Amino acid sequence: MMARFIKVAPKLKTAFIFCGIGFIFCGAARAQNEKSPQVPIDKSLDKSLAALPNSPLLPPFRWFASTDPKHQNEDYIVLKAGETRRIPLTAGHIERLWSTALFPDQLDLKLESGPVIKQVLLANGKAVRGSFTAKTYTYFPDKKPDYYPGTRVDLGLSLDSGAALVATNRAAQPSKWFYQVAVRPKNSISTKNESKLAKSGEVARRTFRLQLAPGEEKIAANFDKPGQIQELVFDAKIGGAKNFRDLKLKISFDGQKAIDAPLLSLAGQIEGEGNFRNAVADFRGSRLILKWPMPFEKAQISLENRGGAPLGVEVSARIQAFDEAPSPFRFCATQFEKTPVEGKPVEILNLKGAGALVGLATSFVPDADSRRRAFAYLEGNELITADGKLFEGTGTEDFFTSAWYFPDAPFFRPYEGMSQKIKLPPSVAAYRFLIPDAIPFKKSLKFDFEHGNRNNAEDIRWKMTAFWYQKLPVALPVSDAPANVQSTKNEENSVSDNSAPVAPGDRWKIAVAVGAGVLLGIAMRLSKRRRKS
Repeated sequence: MMARFIKVAPKLKTAFIFCGIGFIFCGAARAQNEKSPQVPIDKSLDKSLAALPNSPLLPPFRWFASTDPKHQNEDYIVLKAGETRRIPLTAGHIERLWSTALFPDQLDLKLESGPVIKQVLLANGKAVRGSFTAKTYTYFPDKKPDYYPGTRVDLGLSLDSGAALVATNRAAQPSKWFYQVAVRPKNSISTKNESKLAKSGEVARRTFRLQLAPGEEKIAANFDKPGQIQELVFDAKIGGAKNFRDLKLKISFDGQKAIDAPLLSLAGQIEGEGNFRNAVADFRGSRLILKWPMPFEKAQISLENRGGAPLGVEVSARIQAFDEAPSPFRFCATQFEKTPVEGKPVEILNLKGAGALVGLATSFVPDADSRRRAFAYLEGNELITADGKLFEGTGTEDFFTSAWYFPDAPFFRPYEGMSQKIKLPPSVAAYRFLIPDAIPFKKSLKFDFEHGNRNNAEDIRWKMTAFWYQKLPVALPVSDAPANVQSTKNEENSVSDNSAPVAPGDRWKIAVAVGAGVLLGIAMRLSKRRRKS
């Protein structure tokens, strides 16, 4: 066998030479790239996403919704045929606008700011601003002025006194109209920054490789200096949604556990299969990218294999260094299950301290002995009380920016989506990220959800992952008994900063260089043979 190898080797010598040249070229390109200045943190992420760690400093928004004041599940306004209804708003910036109707394609919507300035949102079943899909109209205004014919500026950014949402029912019969509008006061960024301006340093990527036996938990990384996690990338040797649900991420900030949830639930997908992308995550079968910004003074990252088979995973963390944590608030996320009790809403969160609610992912599944055949359990409203102020919605699927018990097919949008819907048993899984419309609280946050009409859906099991930022200390809901943690050694599982690990985005360059070198080598070898003949 060795003799055979020696005989073949000279024929490939040229190819290996060019392959080596390809590696050198690629390495030089990487070295040049590393010398270029790092992209500042506020430009490397979407501005709304990058601002999340300091969202607790925002003032509360004004809430306008068609919630039934009598709490009898009549969360709508009846518009007569041809009727126009004007809903007074307040001065400020619209963070989110949602609407649907019994005849949604025959509902016209527009914004008014004073007697002259008007902006059409929805007309003749088509969205002029925002989007209109699956009987649902949504509007998240741009974060910068967007000039276009007919108006001076996007009104969602600059409502003045006298502003209003105007709806017209063009149907030939009465129609139920549902709406929700969040308006943040102008100059909404607080001038009382609770942390000193932290000086930012370089962005570094560190990569760790773990092999986890069933039930095993290992520490992947420890960071002892202040910074902010901008991105976490997980590459599994064996892909699939199930394996990413079997991997549970646990992160402690400043010595306190703040994150304890399966990987895919942190992306908003508690149930469902297939690839997806949203504002905080990108899942492509064997790779998951999480983009929640996570500031810290110190941090420890660990993974637990909750499945029944060994799993190998590579964890890549993109960290920006700071002289102190860029925000006093820590990202928190935890998954837990609840079985509703008849007559009482489901408790999602009951927090004490200062922070901001930024999202919820949930799956609803009937109990094994349930005879339920419909989605009427989605009639309940969210009840979010921040510092004593109540924000109440108009229905469960409305909270997830959908309507009419969700569409049949899964959908994934930046801030909301539905990853699974099963008709029998009537099950659904959805997410909502409150990124532009985070709900801040300074003393307390109570987040409850009604289930069914007047809390009568006690046969539905809720599995939830909540997302929020909060000043430490933070108390997570009770978790399962912790697994036996085994700290990994850097020399076995970590690629140190000094070794300049290859970022996932650079791997294609190496592959192209290697392939080009091999092809050039083969071509020159064939050319040499022709000359000899």
